[in-house]
Amino acid sequence: MNIPTFTYGKVPVQAWEYPAIIFIVILFSIIGLQIVRKKNYKSQDPSWKYFLPGMWLKLGGGLFFALIYVLYYKGGDTTSYYECSLAFINLLYHNPMAFFEAMLGGGTLEIKSLFTSQTGSPMGYVFFDDKTRMVVKLCIPLVLLGGKSYFIATLLLSLATYGGLWRLYRMFVRYFPQFYRNLAIAILFMPSVIFWGSGILKDSFTLAATCYFIVATDMFISKHGNVFGKWIMIILSGFVIISIKPYILIILLPGTMVWFFYQRIKQIKNKYFRYVIVPFIYVIILGGSYGALTQLGGALGKFAPDKALETAVVIQRDLKQSYYDGSSFDIGEFDASALSVASKAPAAIVAGLFRPFIWECKNAVMLLSGLENLFILVLTLLVLVRVRFKVIYRLIADEPLILYSFVFALLFAFMIGVTTSNFGALVRFKIPLIPLYMGSMMVMYSHLNAGKSFRMKK
Repeated sequence: MNIPTFTYGKVPVQAWEYPAIIFIVILFSIIGLQIVRKKNYKSQDPSWKYFLPGMWLKLGGGLFFALIYVLYYKGGDTTSYYECSLAFINLLYHNPMAFFEAMLGGGTLEIKSLFTSQTGSPMGYVFFDDKTRMVVKLCIPLVLLGGKSYFIATLLLSLATYGGLWRLYRMFVRYFPQFYRNLAIAILFMPSVIFWGSGILKDSFTLAATCYFIVATDMFISKHGNVFGKWIMIILSGFVIISIKPYILIILLPGTMVWFFYQRIKQIKNKYFRYVIVPFIYVIILGGSYGALTQLGGALGKFAPDKALETAVVIQRDLKQSYYDGSSFDIGEFDASALSVASKAPAAIVAGLFRPFIWECKNAVMLLSGLENLFILVLTLLVLVRVRFKVIYRLIADEPLILYSFVFALLFAFMIGVTTSNFGALVRFKIPLIPLYMGSMMVMYSHLNAGKSFRMKK
């Protein structure tokens, strides 16, 4: 008998799911322990001791997220994605040919008519939107492997997305091996990343895809890894990003080009020639980024360069409406001109990085984000006050990864700051910037405590 596809947030839990959850946690803990032992035997790399704690926290974050949404919020987008994936799976059992047609087809009435009373029908607001329908399609293998269990599917997604965070952490450790402890805090142990990046949401998929995209970029630039593997990683991660949240690619692409060219500019020994050529390189980067994004205009939709400013105004005004129940904030009015939007950059970046402030939190879930933001703000102030500007400048100038991280984090904070005025959305949208921003800040803070310079490990 099929599980009903419309549960309205009251997700059914069967008796077998409880031991299955315990079994999954134990099984992957044993597998993780074997991986850690093997890595320690080969390299004696102390950073691997954080692999299991990071995985356990990610699994715990996924279960906590699922329980909060089922028991406290009584459903939401996460349960809607789950319910819609059930309809697809039921269609697979009843009519495999129709299932593959639905998977490959678009969000049309003709495709939706393939679903029957036996299979259940996906919700219209999810099915007819290309981005939410993509989330459903990505969830289907997880729900299928999880025996149609919402909680087990969430656990599997937590494990799958942990791979992206771990690879990002390992990338930072390769550059700054002596700061592995603080980098673990910055990348693996941030509460909002663990919570919002572990559930069945758009944000979990785009967080993992962003991490893999950055890791693949580093592999191309530093010439590490298998060529085929790098291309697969960057194509798949780019596809997920552009299919769900294309604005992330708008920010990733310029930063990627900065990183690529800056790595090569550093190799120019004549510093005067370097200063002359840098402005021209950045003009090329801006022009090239705009051209590439314009070519992707169809896929980017309303976030294409010629529509992005207007989209920012429309989204920001909508999120100020009364139905957001007072959880909104205001960075001020602006219109769709570049100058008007740019004038809001300071307020938008502060909002993207540090809000909600702790006094703006109205519930327990928001308080978690408020405490985290307080930690991020205090760390930022410590670095700005205690680390000399010359040292900060040298770290950013000498280490392309730090430069890339700050470019991405500040542009991302600006983007979500001008397009979001609702705290509930803000705390979810900002999670891709946190590992990069905090990773860079932790490098600077660790450098301060180390009291000496360091060299990048090749």
